Amino acid sequence: FVNHFNSVSFWASSLILRRDSKDDRQRVYRRLLAVMEHLIKLNNFSSAFALFAALCKTAVRRVVNLTNKQEKILANSQTLMDSSESYKNLRSALKSATPPLIALSWSLYGRSTFLIHGNPDLLESGHVNFTKRHLTYTFMNVVRTSQAVPYDITPRDDVITFFNNFSG
Repeated sequence: FVNHFNSVSFWASSLILRRDSKDDRQRVYRRLLAVMEHLIKLNNFSSAFALFAALCKTAVRRVVNLTNKQEKILANSQTLMDSSESYKNLRSALKSATPPLIALSWSLYGRSTFLIHGNPDLLESGHVNFTKRHLTYTFMNVVRTSQAVPYDITPRDDVITFFNNFSG
């Protein structure tokens, strides 16, 4: 999960930084910003977050000038992706999102690890820890719900080939 996230983020930032002219960097940045915005609308939080990370890198931000509209899009995304309180805004968006959706895989992995290993199966009294069971159910229900409805997108062979050969 983390490797894919890092590969997408590195690819996107490299795509911008490898351009020779400022106009080309601006054009690529604008396109990736629009793609990120669209991914959020599609509830693809995982890919949107990877692009967000790329667009916010210091090296990238130094070489582009944003319009007020682009700054607003980035600020709204920053509010959504804010890491404070364990990504409270993002978790709220996940809960209220209507499937289909793609959650943050690494975030889910971390939360499941904490739920499983950070809470005892039995209480000190020897009774079953039903709070842990309830939290685990709630977490798994979010995962199940997010995978219950497929995206209604027509596959394109050229895009599939590109991502199958993706190396970052």
